[in-house]
Amino acid sequence: MQVNFKDSRKPGIFMILVFFISSILNPGLKAQEEDKENKQAFIPDLDAILKTKVEYDLDHSLMRFEVRNARFGVRGKINDHMGYRFELDLSDEGDLKMLDAWVSFYPIENLIIYLGQKKIPFSTDYLRSPADNIFANRSFLAKYINDGMRDIGIFAEYKTEGDIPLNIQVGGVNGTGNNNPDWISKPGLAGRITAGKDDGFRLAGNIYLGEDELRDRFSIFGGEVRYASGNFFIESEYITRGWTDTLSTRIHDDGLYIHSWYNFRIENRMVKMISPTARWDMMGNSVFSGESDASRITLGLNFGFEPRQFHSEIRINYENYFKQKLPIHTDKLTLEFIARF
Repeated sequence: MQVNFKDSRKPGIFMILVFFISSILNPGLKAQEEDKENKQAFIPDLDAILKTKVEYDLDHSLMRFEVRNARFGVRGKINDHMGYRFELDLSDEGDLKMLDAWVSFYPIENLIIYLGQKKIPFSTDYLRSPADNIFANRSFLAKYINDGMRDIGIFAEYKTEGDIPLNIQVGGVNGTGNNNPDWISKPGLAGRITAGKDDGFRLAGNIYLGEDELRDRFSIFGGEVRYASGNFFIESEYITRGWTDTLSTRIHDDGLYIHSWYNFRIENRMVKMISPTARWDMMGNSVFSGESDASRITLGLNFGFEPRQFHSEIRINYENYFKQKLPIHTDKLTLEFIARF
């Protein structure tokens, strides 16, 4: 039979026949392609976060430049049942720190078990990465109340779906802090539950119970509420903690914040998004009784150079303190650059 390639239909038929015959002669071709796809799924993902800034102290007419964070991490899966994550910060306020270092296990659908070092599941604002925090400086809750809550332990996370999805996390940790595997008589225990979707209302509750050498019967409780709709976001969180010191004196402190932002997405060759931001936060012995050690308002304007938020931004912040008992708490202007990849 003579093939006439001037007929536009016959070349297609001819190529289909060639592919069909080659598939029969090489039955391993499909298996090789599937194997290649499986290998691609387990290639490690590299990520990094850089936060650099310049601050001006309005109270003392001083300024400083700082590399706040220089994080590098790797995340991946060995197979369908086991994954891993490790992360270093080359400049956590000038110090080198090992951050995440855990292996994950997926025994059944929607359940993940972690063993290693990671943040204790407590507080949305504390669990955010430096890039996801839209302000140049962290909230009082994340910086002081939750300070030191990255630990080594075992953690479990279970998710449910539906109209009101749930995320339940529990953990048992050394209670001795970051990269410090001391012997303990009993672990610190943590629990966190969130209810709701990313859009709309979402509620969260947190608890941590533990001890260390200077604090007995150490306990932290927290509650959160947030609402997100399109480009608008608002969130509030309250945390209270207490412990007994070496003199058997019960000590209590707490903190509260509310922050919000709105993303104006614009058509521009350079700037993709402009986000006004605002936060009010306070901490002290009892913020609802007026016994606060510090309170402030933070106003900001973020310029995004990617359609994705938190990846390529310039942030301008103004912090005004209404009350402060520590000299490090001063009114500030901050210019910050964010790079995340």
